[in-house]
Amino acid sequence: MGSINLRDKFNPEELELIDRVYAVTCAYIEARDLYHVAPTDTEEQDALRQMMFVVAASTPLDFDALCDRVLVSMDRYRARRIGS
Repeated sequence: MGSINLRDKFNPEELELIDRVYAVTCAYIEARDLYHVAPTDTEEQDALRQMMFVVAASTPLDFDALCDRVLVSMDRYRARRIGS
């Protein structure tokens, strides 16, 4: 059985890239008004950060690829949350 190679550490450049993707994702959320309020709710911020690191740990760290995967994951998360 194969295992997924997840990263558990990021270098400073990778953390900066993740931070930039977080900023873009927050702007996307606000522009689409996916939350009733801007993503300032601690629970929502924590969920987004957690999701970002899970995605970042399992994908090559390229801004566009990471941003696309995070936005898709965030949309799925939001759809599940609304559906429950």
